[in-house]
Amino acid sequence: MFCAISGEAPEHPVVSKKSGQVYERRLIVKYIEDNGKDPVSGEDLSVEDLLDIKTSPGTVKPRPPTMTSIPSILSVLQNEWDSIMLETFTMKQQYHQVRQELSHALYQHDAACRVIARLMKERDAAREALANVQAHLGTKAAATEETADVTMSDATSGLPPQIREKLEATTAVLSKTRKRKPNTTAEAVQTYTQRKVFPGLHAARSPGITALDLDAKNGLVLTGGNDKNALIFSQSEEKVVATLKGHSKKITQVAWAGRSEEAGQDMALTASADQTVKIWTAGEGKGNHYHVAHTLSGHTAEVTGLCVHPTKDYVATASMDSSWAFHDLETGSTLMSARSDDVVKGYSSAAFHPDGLLFGTGTADSAVKIWDVRSKEAVASFEGHTGAVKTMTFSENGYLMAAAGEDNEVSIWNLRTLEIVQKLKVADQGVINALAWDQSGTYLGVGGTDIRIFKVKSWQELANMTDNTAEITSLKFGPLGDYLVAGGLDRSLRVFGVAE
Repeated sequence: MFCAISGEAPEHPVVSKKSGQVYERRLIVKYIEDNGKDPVSGEDLSVEDLLDIKTSPGTVKPRPPTMTSIPSILSVLQNEWDSIMLETFTMKQQYHQVRQELSHALYQHDAACRVIARLMKERDAAREALANVQAHLGTKAAATEETADVTMSDATSGLPPQIREKLEATTAVLSKTRKRKPNTTAEAVQTYTQRKVFPGLHAARSPGITALDLDAKNGLVLTGGNDKNALIFSQSEEKVVATLKGHSKKITQVAWAGRSEEAGQDMALTASADQTVKIWTAGEGKGNHYHVAHTLSGHTAEVTGLCVHPTKDYVATASMDSSWAFHDLETGSTLMSARSDDVVKGYSSAAFHPDGLLFGTGTADSAVKIWDVRSKEAVASFEGHTGAVKTMTFSENGYLMAAAGEDNEVSIWNLRTLEIVQKLKVADQGVINALAWDQSGTYLGVGGTDIRIFKVKSWQELANMTDNTAEITSLKFGPLGDYLVAGGLDRSLRVFGVAE
């Protein structure tokens, strides 16, 4: 027989009625006094539950030792050994108990983290759905008054005579003010550097600025992102002053409708891959709360073009459904739509000519078509690009058009001779996503792998900025080339200008 605690043969063996284990009496009695339980089974145990075991031959009890004798020293050592055994046994039990509790706590923590992540995902989805519903309800409410959305099937004829007269009158006024001189010389442009950078715009889970437009008068930048939202950024305050939520897919194009003081406050326009265009207006009073005034929902595929007419009263849209349309900003109605049998893969970009009578569309099958807005007739076609025409723009004097396909080359077309006058190369294996003329028509900005600025006529490369950490997707010059604003997939808004 061996003691279940010390592992040695007991001098006074006892057995537990409950567990059947054999113990040294002095050890088990001390354990019961401290814990009141059986050390093996964990059941409640008292001294009365112990039975003495009679052994034969009996052991003669030694005489009481004295502290000066060897037996007394051995007795002290025996007591110390007993205490160590009891303590070691207790520590083993506590160790196993703590290990089980820690394992259980870690499991609960992991389960809680999973539940929290799932709830946060459901919360974000619910917020997005609520924003879509609110935007949809707001659009319906506006439509019940007098501004119901008009699909393109309701407007397939040409423009009414009064609108044609308005467009022609605007063209006559613009042609007198077309010749402008830049505020910045070519030598100054060569010193362009990054003056400011504002990182972290839009959500990180779907990173990237996909489009931007500049309201230089009020110092505001409108950006669209892959996160389905549009932001209004104040350059003076250096912060986001409004967030426009309502689209269900990424935003492809944005634009400011710079209204006159008589027409009212500026409108913000956003186009999306969800096949809609939203017209946003600011609420009355203080603050920067924007709401949806109209939703243009006539397209049946991703909207890739969004261009405000020089009158500031109309907007043209183009889509991958191979159609483009002309809309009234005030009422949200579609005045005209056009579709060409020659365009099979849809429109990938669009731009207004400075005089407002011509509308250019880049197609996904490498062509550029020019339309007469008044009669919605195609008046010119430019071939020879590579892949989809990702971006296109007209110079301020109206004589040149720049377009870029899915390669690292920009084609400059002469609109009078309908011929290419120059091809601009960028970085090897590079991409081009954005083109921008300054308001004087003196400089052309090219954005993609990096940012480059070229001088018109000589086509000299004046500047090459490589501060971006991801592709540049949009460019806008400040008034008369004072500065350049760029947005990219690194979620950063960058401002370039003359080195200080």
